[in-house]
Amino acid sequence: MTDLNSEQANSHLASLRARAAAPGAVAGDWCAFGQALLQHVGPDKAGQREALAALVRAYQLDPSCEPTLLHTIAQTAFVVRDWPLVDSAAGLLLARHAEDANALIWRAAAVQQRNDFASAEALLREAVRVVPGNPVALHKLALCIKEQARLDEAEALLRQVLVLAPDNAHALFDLSELEIRTGRFAEGWAHYEARVAFAGGELNNAQSALAAISAHWQGEPLAGKTLVVYGEQGNGDCLWAVRFLPLLAERARREGGRVIFGHDGPLRHLFERMLPADLPLETSLETRPDFHCGLMSLPLRLGIVDATRWGAPYLSADPALVQTWRERVEGQMAGKPGNRMVGLVWNGNPDHIRDLRRSVPIEQIEPLLSVPGVSYFALSPGRGETVAQWRAKGFDIVDLTHHFQSGFDDVAALLANLDRVVTIDSGPAHLAGALGVPTSLMIDHVSAWFWGDGSQVTAWYDSIELVRQPRVGDWAPVVAKVRERIEAMRQR
Repeated sequence: MTDLNSEQANSHLASLRARAAAPGAVAGDWCAFGQALLQHVGPDKAGQREALAALVRAYQLDPSCEPTLLHTIAQTAFVVRDWPLVDSAAGLLLARHAEDANALIWRAAAVQQRNDFASAEALLREAVRVVPGNPVALHKLALCIKEQARLDEAEALLRQVLVLAPDNAHALFDLSELEIRTGRFAEGWAHYEARVAFAGGELNNAQSALAAISAHWQGEPLAGKTLVVYGEQGNGDCLWAVRFLPLLAERARREGGRVIFGHDGPLRHLFERMLPADLPLETSLETRPDFHCGLMSLPLRLGIVDATRWGAPYLSADPALVQTWRERVEGQMAGKPGNRMVGLVWNGNPDHIRDLRRSVPIEQIEPLLSVPGVSYFALSPGRGETVAQWRAKGFDIVDLTHHFQSGFDDVAALLANLDRVVTIDSGPAHLAGALGVPTSLMIDHVSAWFWGDGSQVTAWYDSIELVRQPRVGDWAPVVAKVRERIEAMRQR
């Protein structure tokens, strides 16, 4: 029956698509197609964008063809992060009705993407006035204030949200990040568990399968039991949290239990080298466990309330790959005797929710590249066009990322051959810290919780120096300070 329904839905969608594509298509045809497509594609971003384009076409043909059309356009544009469209659609809605709380919230999000926090905050405060006691409006205001580094005020607002909506997992998760960044680990780790409640479609297949056959581990004794810990969230999160597995193995050994790490992907071999012999890594669900838990739950379950003992390196590069990469690097350094070698990451995955804020625009990173006696090595694949532009300007930057064939093992082996890494807040930052490579980490004004508040060092990684933006979007002093560090390194 499900297959039949799916077939019928596909057939209906194809019919609507054909009607919309016909030469005489009217607004109603485009609107019907766009709305049906939205229902059909679910969270698929490409499908949502196609639906959005259809709805915009309907609006262009006849703005009055459907009463809620403009709201649907604004909401869908918000979901796919088409901020100019969010801004214009929400502006039209507010011109119709200045107290449209949804439009105020949507427009605030679009304005905030331009780092105009004063305007965004004003819009959100108006939304809070229009719908007093609304947890969504208060939550958005809290996040806007957090991005301005007014963390105490943001925390107070999040606690108001939780009074109004005690089961609001997103607010609890956001509160946890504020607690962790200020060293309140006992409270923060507990509240960080809220992520499990809203992971939804983001849960990977392995975690879903584990949840179906085993209990979620909440620290129970492991005597006679098997626990599978699964990798979760991004590469940076896994790189940070994998350090706790040996301590977990020690506990299981003491209690007479067994731990397995369920993980596959580009970090696999890097992790296998650091795991104790009695803590195997499985890439598929081979063992039926009694318990399961996410890797990021280990600080809570192991009672980690002090970061000071955790800064030493805990990962290592593959010796054979280190030699292979030494030869590649030396080949690039021929004719450059005495040059220092620095790895460089200036931008990250554009799909990351904070990428615009954490990435340094290419023209603003260029003052680093003119330091004489330094050769830079790009560490992120897919930046060949930018590297070519820089080389055309005479900057000494090398891109060997086309040789990355073994996941993060290749990156680790390259890092082992460099004098220093300069990076934004991304996976390579955690990798460099876990390997003990000297690193200058350029972080945005309100960075991820890993990096704490205010300090130039992090207890989690002894080899990382933090260089923070003094103001949102202000990279110039960050780049200037890192340049000073590179110049000092070159003179040693």
